[in-house]
Amino acid sequence: MKKTAKKLTALALSAALLTAPAGAITADGQSETWFDGVWSLIDAFSIKTEHDPYVLQNYINKYLEKHPEEMYDVINDILGLLDTHSMYLSSEEYSQGFSTLEGFVGIGVGLQQTAGGVQIGEVMRYSAAEEAGLQIGDLIVKIDGEDVSGAETADVASRLRGQEGTTVSVTVRRQGRDITVSITRRQVNQIYVSNSTLTQGVEYIKISSFASENDWQAFSEIWNGLAKKNTRAVVLDLRGNGGGLIDVAFKIANAMTPDKGVTLAGVRYRDDMGGLEETVSTGGGLPLNKIVVLVNGGTASAAELLTGILQDTAKNVTVIGEKTYGKGQGQMHLPLINGDKLVITTLEMELPGQGCWEGRGLTPDIQVGNSTVSVREDALHALDTSGTMYFGEVSDNIYAMTERLQLLGLIGEPTNTFNGDVLDAVNGFCSSYDLPAAAYASPEMLSALSDAISALSGKTYTLDMQMQSALEICRLAAAKPQQYSVRPDGTWKRNS
Repeated sequence: MKKTAKKLTALALSAALLTAPAGAITADGQSETWFDGVWSLIDAFSIKTEHDPYVLQNYINKYLEKHPEEMYDVINDILGLLDTHSMYLSSEEYSQGFSTLEGFVGIGVGLQQTAGGVQIGEVMRYSAAEEAGLQIGDLIVKIDGEDVSGAETADVASRLRGQEGTTVSVTVRRQGRDITVSITRRQVNQIYVSNSTLTQGVEYIKISSFASENDWQAFSEIWNGLAKKNTRAVVLDLRGNGGGLIDVAFKIANAMTPDKGVTLAGVRYRDDMGGLEETVSTGGGLPLNKIVVLVNGGTASAAELLTGILQDTAKNVTVIGEKTYGKGQGQMHLPLINGDKLVITTLEMELPGQGCWEGRGLTPDIQVGNSTVSVREDALHALDTSGTMYFGEVSDNIYAMTERLQLLGLIGEPTNTFNGDVLDAVNGFCSSYDLPAAAYASPEMLSALSDAISALSGKTYTLDMQMQSALEICRLAAAKPQQYSVRPDGTWKRNS
């Protein structure tokens, strides 16, 4: 990627942890007051303080001499006048708020609150949870045998974390089936990228944070392997991704862009720090038929940057979901000698079409919200589980089967025709129940489906309509001719 030269290249990351000492602050505090030292950092780096004089500094120092306990509040009041993202945090607050940057001991899942309880929204790559077979969409119902179906996300997260080497028993509900696994807690690697093949030609990639260069390496490994799978469409899930390193977002955007010389976005610093820096694509990205990006109100910062770049520059991209958070500014994270952290806004991100989205967010091309579903088995058509249903068959029993598959979020609408969509839904269900994939619905599969709906009857849970919409679009795109050819050695060339 081509970038304009500037003085602070090493400080260009929105979440870079600096190791340099905090300005001129001294351990004994005799060279200057603690406030003087912290203010010098604010004045030196904040995007909002360029050319501002040290207004009220002496007054504040005199006030703090009499009220030293007010230091924390005074600094945060000043930072609050600059922007909504700058803050002064204790070491404990920082660890809680930026755990994706510091890592943690646990099983390696991202959680989300749903109407039916706490659901797994992310299984981190190379984590203990991945090794145990936990999946995105699993509903956590028990931890160490104790019912947590009515617990909040924070409580479940706290119970899953613990000392390294200790074991936790986790029971999840997957399409009506309860599965219990024993997992040994360990240090969670800072890798927040995972993938799976949804159906032939369609790949699902989840990025829950841009926490480190490891996330770029994981994405690169996945993306470079798509051609061997003859992938034609990708669902890129950025829901709940609060951002992280801007450089990682730029690298991913560049890897996804087939054409050279495309202005991806700009980063605007203070004039005395280099002003506007633009990033231009190097080209060579895999030419896919379709990329669908999933977003919601938890998609922020660097995740919005990646979304906006794809939305503004790529004709084959559709953004689905809900309006994003609206964080178009980036910060430096400065460690202080007492362990506290000073988070200062130093830049604004500018998209080629939409400009800076700070405070307003990005609007999806297709706005879709997820819905809650209440399962009532007695309201469904009777399902005969004694026979086999084959591809191409038309019957009322197929309609009864697809009613149940729809409730599980595996198909968009019930149908009486066993078509390709129904086959994908049947095999999706079989995969969750460790049943062999086949071009038919066997009595064993139908019995398991009936039992799953019986287990869910009377319960309410969240149906991922955003994912359903994305999958339908990608299936249609995957049915179109591929825009590249794969060579015998696994490399590819673009079709003319």
